[in-house]
Amino acid sequence: MIRSILLILFISFSASAMAQVTIPFEFTSEDENRLIKENDSLKFYVANGDTTNTVVINEENTWYKLLNKNRKVVAEGAYLVEADRFIQDGKWVSYFENGKVKLSGYFKKSLPIGTWQEYFSSGKLKKVSNYGLFVYKGEPVTGLSGTYQEFFASGNLKVNGFYGSVVFSYKDTVYIEDPVSGNKILKPMVHNDIRAEKMGHWEYFTDEGELERKDDF
Repeated sequence: MIRSILLILFISFSASAMAQVTIPFEFTSEDENRLIKENDSLKFYVANGDTTNTVVINEENTWYKLLNKNRKVVAEGAYLVEADRFIQDGKWVSYFENGKVKLSGYFKKSLPIGTWQEYFSSGKLKKVSNYGLFVYKGEPVTGLSGTYQEFFASGNLKVNGFYGSVVFSYKDTVYIEDPVSGNKILKPMVHNDIRAEKMGHWEYFTDEGELERKDDF
C-alpha cells in the first residue's frame, strides 16, 4: 500500500514539471496505430486520440508529422524509439491552421528543454520561455528556469523577467493499511514537488511601451 502511494506522488511530481508546454504526438506504436499506407520512406497511420488526423512517420530520418483532415501539418518533430515506445526528442514545431508557427522548442525524451517560443496566429512573437533539465532522486525532470518574456499582439514587450525552478517539500498525513492487522492507520508523509518561482527583477509594460510597474523577488 505504501509503495502505491509513493508511486502516485512521483507521477504527480513529474506531471507538474512537464505540463508547461505540449505539442501533440498522436502516435503510440506501430502495433497500436492502424497503418493506412506506406511507400519507400514514409508510413501513414491513423492518429490516436483523434481519428480524423493522420500520422506520417519517416523511419529513415526519425521524423514525425501530424496532419489534420485537410492534410495541413498540425505538428512535426524528431523522435526516438526506446523498446517499442516512440518518444519526442529533438526540435518540435506546432502550427496554426493558417500554416504559421504556433509553438517551437526542443524536447529531451519528452521533457521540454532550452528556449521555447510561442507565437500569435499573425506570426508575431507572443512568449519566450526557458526550461532547465534537472535530476531529482535519479530521475530527470524539467521546469521553467531562466529569462522569460511576453509580448503584445502589436509586437511590443509586455513582460520581462526571470524564473527559477525550485524543489520543495511539504508534509501531509495519509491513511495506509497496516500489513499485520489490516487496519487503516495515519502515517506522516513528505511530498516533493517542483515549481517555477519568479526571481530577480520583473518589468511590466503597457502596449504603448510605457513601464507600468516593477517587482523585485
